Amino acid sequence: MAIKYSLGAHLTKPNDKSSEMKVYPFAQYTDLMNLNEFARHIQSHGSPFTRDVIIGVLTAAVDCLREQLVAGKKVNFGEMGAFYVSLRSEGAESAEAFDPNVHIKHVYVHWERSEYFADLKGDPDIKWEYTLTHKAMAEAKKLQKQEVNQSLAGSSGSGGSDTGGNNGGQADPGDVTP
Repeated sequence: MAIKYSLGAHLTKPNDKSSEMKVYPFAQYTDLMNLNEFARHIQSHGSPFTRDVIIGVLTAAVDCLREQLVAGKKVNFGEMGAFYVSLRSEGAESAEAFDPNVHIKHVYVHWERSEYFADLKGDPDIKWEYTLTHKAMAEAKKLQKQEVNQSLAGSSGSGGSDTGGNNGGQADPGDVTP
């Protein structure tokens, strides 16, 4: 497993158009793990609990976390870190004129990571893998489908192969490497 990243050129000072352009990495995720998949993963580490019990505990933890945040508490999950709320609001003309239902516009939940999550770069098992951005990947897939369809159209039904993904060791036309 590896942390995947793509590259992009950006200004060193985003608000200064005359600043230097440099290449920066951007983390990319491969897929979204849902609660069921995460529970199966926990179970695969030798948990004595069934997937359904794990899902139940995680779901209850989310519900209780929200309940405690709404009650004004900061909730510390140990190595996972702490959760707390912050407010975005409009100013009032005076303390007497302040109405939380009018002036508080949003209540945000924040995660304060623990030392365990402070910087994953220090993990001795970390590996890096260059990948395309999600947008570039979608464009590459679209292009590959167009190439396949053009190949099919060019063969005019003259017995093309249906053996699938074996390309005889040749580079995949959709592969792009740095």
